[in-house]
Amino acid sequence: MMGLTATPLPVQSTAAAAGPAWWEIVSALAPVGTLAAAVVAAIVGLNTIRQRSYSDRRAEFWRRAEWALEASVSPDPQMQAMGTMVLASLAKSDLIASDEELQLLDAVWIDPIAEAEEAGLDEELGDA
Repeated sequence: MMGLTATPLPVQSTAAAAGPAWWEIVSALAPVGTLAAAVVAAIVGLNTIRQRSYSDRRAEFWRRAEWALEASVSPDPQMQAMGTMVLASLAKSDLIASDEELQLLDAVWIDPIAEAEEAGLDEELGDA
């Protein structure tokens, strides 16, 4: 009985023959998922910045409109002319969100423009 040693038979794994496990596939796709999350975060961030900028510009627009409305009814003719010029400029702005806002401005400053034209200030307002 010498020399009779049993040699182990190679064991074949069914998992190795079937392909990679699901966690190996997921871990291989992790960089793609990270990139997709970064792209989505960048898009959301840019939209937030754009919306914030637009809101700030609209707030500044209405602050200027308030000043111009007050100036257009000032007893000082120069202040009236400056206020009316600013209102005319603001009326052409793309920051007016709706026709109602434009109608609001028109309703308030049409009289000061008519008064400025009667006083001969229409050339200062830019009307030829």
